[in-house]
Amino acid sequence: MTRDYEQIILNNLRQLSPTQQQEVLNFTEFLRQKFAIVLPEPRLSLRQLAKLPIEQRHQYLQSTIDATANDFATDPELTAFSELDIEDWEIEDD
Repeated sequence: MTRDYEQIILNNLRQLSPTQQQEVLNFTEFLRQKFAIVLPEPRLSLRQLAKLPIEQRHQYLQSTIDATANDFATDPELTAFSELDIEDWEIEDD
């Protein structure tokens, strides 16, 4: 069945002007991106992560680092800790 669609599309495409072909290309790119299935990156164990070269490790962790930094900057439950004063952590018997 897909073969039929491919052949019909190719036949129709060949009958279009270069400008119209560009529009078809733009439309197919739009559809491809719109319906792209984004597969989650496979999760590595800490042991597997530690075995990666440092540059690959940083690449792998970058999205997590960015998301975590954003959480700490915007999540009220997490930003509350940044408002603590050093005095809040002092022990009286030091």
